[in-house]
Amino acid sequence: MKKVIFDTDIGDDIDDAFALAALAAEPEAELLGVTTVYRNTAQRARLAQKLLEAAGRAEVPVFAGEGIPIKQPIGLFAWEEGPSPEQKPVCQWSEEYAAFPVRTDAVGFLAESAKRWGEDLILFAVGPLINLARAIERFPDDMKRIGAIYTMGGRFMQKEAEWNILCDPEAAEIVYSSGIPVYAVGLDVTLRCTLENGLLERVSASERETNRTLALWFDRWSKHFGFAKSVMHDPLAVASAFLPVCRFERRYVRADLESERGAFLTERTEKAGYSPVNVAVDVDREMFYDWLVSRIGC
Repeated sequence: MKKVIFDTDIGDDIDDAFALAALAAEPEAELLGVTTVYRNTAQRARLAQKLLEAAGRAEVPVFAGEGIPIKQPIGLFAWEEGPSPEQKPVCQWSEEYAAFPVRTDAVGFLAESAKRWGEDLILFAVGPLINLARAIERFPDDMKRIGAIYTMGGRFMQKEAEWNILCDPEAAEIVYSSGIPVYAVGLDVTLRCTLENGLLERVSASERETNRTLALWFDRWSKHFGFAKSVMHDPLAVASAFLPVCRFERRYVRADLESERGAFLTERTEKAGYSPVNVAVDVDREMFYDWLVSRIGC
């Protein structure tokens, strides 16, 4: 059984919620905790607690983490502007969730877990990488003992910005160059894994409390952004740690911090200033969907 922590920006795109629901039901995972990242992490922490409660996993601790990127300000993007963009409500939020208490210091929790469990610990990082970067900066010896980090982020077969990296390219560079084994599941493979209408209908029809919550949040997300379908970016990153749903190849990467922030520079052979990363280059969609359906139980 793998000891795991789920680091997430749950509350905006809906795939984080599907990923957490699946991970909470994964029999090969001992879920040690959840940490939230990027803009209004307290609301995100309460959402995670709501979903864990619905899944019968209320004992799993949730820690609100870093909301502000290392260098660039929140509000850089037009849709994030406002008088206090770091506290802007996330789209799946409801005031009824405000009753959940919030633990803080996600960075400390990550470091303590790394120190305790070392190479037995796997981190899933499916949002901007600020929590992990800050933990590596503050506790490098402890963090570098981690067995592996599975990230959802980036695009490696072409130079194109991706949201999680764009939100904090500096954090991404710190994590990818840390020496910790990184398995990167990016848009090259995730865009092939949409949540098809048939599966969504099964989730909506389910009587399980977890799936009723997922269906409610999907509806809020769909109305907020005007999307009819979601891509299962984050669940694919989670599944890839338990089954060979992705084929990984070694690449050498560097985050672009200047001309095209949010993109990766990628080489097939070693190059000065580039870091080795296991990059997902292909996906078994059927194996992935079978895993997702079995874990969320619809």
